[in-house]
Amino acid sequence: MKKSFYRTSSAFTLLELLIVFFIIALLSTLAYVSLENARAKGRDTRRLADIHNIRQALELYKDIEGNYPEQLPAPQQSFVGSSGRSYLAPMPSDPKTRQPYAYSSSATSGYHLIFSLEKDTLDYPAGENIITPVGFNSDDN
Repeated sequence: MKKSFYRTSSAFTLLELLIVFFIIALLSTLAYVSLENARAKGRDTRRLADIHNIRQALELYKDIEGNYPEQLPAPQQSFVGSSGRSYLAPMPSDPKTRQPYAYSSSATSGYHLIFSLEKDTLDYPAGENIITPVGFNSDDN
């Protein structure tokens, strides 16, 4: 019987374990970054849908009540006019901060509905954006 000078072992070396650990950490980081981008895009899509719904409710309110409201209700409350008609229920809020969207009304310009996006989405740039009765303005204009 021949004896070998080398021990055969089925265990992993420390270097092999470190390489596997590094690869797993790298893949986890890439997955997290990718997932965070998808979440930001989803929140922006939700913001745009919320703004669209609020804008439709404001226009309907003006058609029935005769003017734009002085202020919007708090998030999760119903947007009800003086006639008792409900225009939007519940009032949406920013999906990340849970804060209400900024709103101001004036007799000359109608209203300003202000919201922020995390990423460039559709025709809207990242950052603060303003919607008025006549359309869209970014904070750069």
